[in-house]
Amino acid sequence: MKKYLEMLKNRGSDLAIVIDTHSVLTAPWTIYKCKFGCGAYGKNHCCPPNVPTYKETQEILDCFSKGILFRTHEENTITPLAVEVAKELFLDGYYKAIAFGDGNCQKCAKCNPERCNFPGQTVPSMEACGMDVFATVRNNGLEIHTLRVKGEPQNHFGLVLVE
Repeated sequence: MKKYLEMLKNRGSDLAIVIDTHSVLTAPWTIYKCKFGCGAYGKNHCCPPNVPTYKETQEILDCFSKGILFRTHEENTITPLAVEVAKELFLDGYYKAIAFGDGNCQKCAKCNPERCNFPGQTVPSMEACGMDVFATVRNNGLEIHTLRVKGEPQNHFGLVLVE
């Protein structure tokens, strides 16, 4: 896993750790936050209801024993990094590697309703798939805040599952 942790750090992540998937918490309330707190809900292929439910996500998590949790401080950097690392893992023989980004997809001004215009370049966010990012981050001994702490950069987290 060292190669992939270094890859993330070389591409802008300031923190990347291997975690046990049992530390990833799923919950139905995350979808509620998407539905009633985000204008992208139902408008693209990477947002609910077009992504796995929290129960389906838990079933996916149950197929893995480890993942790579990583952080950046720049918006719109997590998803491309997650996709890139999952692809590298796959090409290196880890055929069970899937990525989760953060936030809603920013690839298109308006999502193509028929199919994604950028398959293989974007993935849904952890939150959209029902992961409680705050609990997951804290379960792994890291700090996360709902608001920016004065003088501290904003944190963004992504996850790559690998077996």
